[in-house]
Formats: sequence, structure tokens, C-alpha cells
Amino acid sequence: MSDAGRALSTMVNCPQRWDFAGAERLYAGVDLGTYKAIMIIVDERGRPRAARMRRAEVVRSGLIVDFAGARQMVGEMIEEMRSASPLPIEQGATSYPPRTEDANVDATRYILEGAGLEVLSVPDEPTAANRVLGIRNGAIVDVGGGTTGIAVIQGGRVVFTDDEATGGVHLTLVVAGNRGIDYEAAEKIKTDPAMSREVLLMVRPVIEKIAAIVERCLQPFAGLDRVCLVGGTCELEGFSGIVQKALGIETFRPPFPQFTTPLGIALSCLDKR
Repeated sequence: MSDAGRALSTMVNCPQRWDFAGAERLYAGVDLGTYKAIMIIVDERGRPRAARMRRAEVVRSGLIVDFAGARQMVGEMIEEMRSASPLPIEQGATSYPPRTEDANVDATRYILEGAGLEVLSVPDEPTAANRVLGIRNGAIVDVGGGTTGIAVIQGGRVVFTDDEATGGVHLTLVVAGNRGIDYEAAEKIKTDPAMSREVLLMVRPVIEKIAAIVERCLQPFAGLDRVCLVGGTCELEGFSGIVQKALGIETFRPPFPQFTTPLGIALSCLDKR
């Protein structure tokens, strides 16, 4: 993940760094989140070729609340990718938070189809993340903007999933309330690495709540080796340490954790060709 994540971090929203040379087939992975949408293009070997990230307000607590807006946004993103690519981009995948109803899963599929993509795969978010991580015995915690998804993996198979309505948005709201500022200003503070220590003091109770949710989900499963945190919220320095202390299990985050799930979504296309 480190090499792919590093590549994605340099090419996201930088068309001049997109590279399609030598590719034979291209696939799109679309991750629609509460606060942002990420689209990653990979080739037939799983190598990232292009990436786009946009502010999004089409999802709330893991559910599509603006179908038309989501369809338009995904359509614009894929057309930008297509205009830069010498190859057609006709197939893709998306994902959904665990435990969301079938209608929401169908909605994500229809959004991609509306953008002219044949949908090859629609995994749940933690399963997509494990396509990158390859965890055999442990748990993946995907802390998104509005929800936290938990997946328990034993023998390389996902045996349990859950999703709770607590995520990065709640951390931002705490910062906004503490500082007496609006949401956008609070989001800038939360994502500023220079402010991480101060932010951590403000949002620690929310992180501890997320850890308590994870602990409850993991209780029935003995002998898990480790917990992996993914999602942009986990980039806050000190986040994983608080969760590890609460769980008593090795807890880590991969490099560039916000790209883990969307990359896994894109890679899931390779399994369904």
C-alpha cells in the first residue's frame, strides 16, 4: 500500500501527473463518502493511473441522500478521466457501508451506471479495504465522515461487519463548538497537521466513543492479532494510540489511509473480470 498510496497522494487532482502509458485496460473505483468523493483509476495489473477527489454532500450517515447530485458528480469525474485517457474507461466498482439496506446498495450501483460504467463489483467498505491490506486474522475499522465501519476477519474471510453513525464529521463539530467557529473553519483546523495535538485534546472523547463501539463489536471474537484503521479521519496524529489503549490490541494505520478503501474498490474490479 505504501507505494500505491504515495503515488495516489501525488496524482490526486493533478491531471498532469496522470499516467496511462502502457495500460491495456482501465477500471474505475468510486468511493462516495459523507464529506468527499474519491475516484481512482487502475490498470489491469492494479497499478493506479489517475485519481480525483471532490468535496461531496450527497451522502449522510452512509446513505445516499442526493441521488441526482451524486450521479452528476460521478459523471463529471469520470468524464474528466476519460478526456485524459487514450483508452476507454467503461467498467468500475463502488462500495457501501456495512448493514445498509438493499435500496442504498442499489442506489450506488445506479449512480455508476448513470455515468456509463458497467458495474463489476459492489463490496462493503471494509471488505474493499482488505483487498489492499490482506489481513488474515484481525479487524478493519473504516472511520469515514459520517459512519465507522467495522469488519472482523478470520482466516482471510470477513466473518462480521457493522456500521455505526459516528465519524469524522462528529470530530469537526466538536472542534467547531470548542472554538465557536463554523464547520468549514473547524474542518481546516482538524486537518492541519500543525494543530493535531490541540485538536486531539478536543476530540479525544469522540475517539474514545469510536473505540468503545469497536470494542463492543470485537468482544465475541477471541485471538484477533491486530486492528487496522483506515479512512481520512485516522490521519489525525494520536488517533490510533487512543484506540489501541482502549482495545488492548495492536492498532495501526497504513500509509495514506484515506486511499485504502477507494483503492480496494478499484482493485475489486480485477476479481470480477
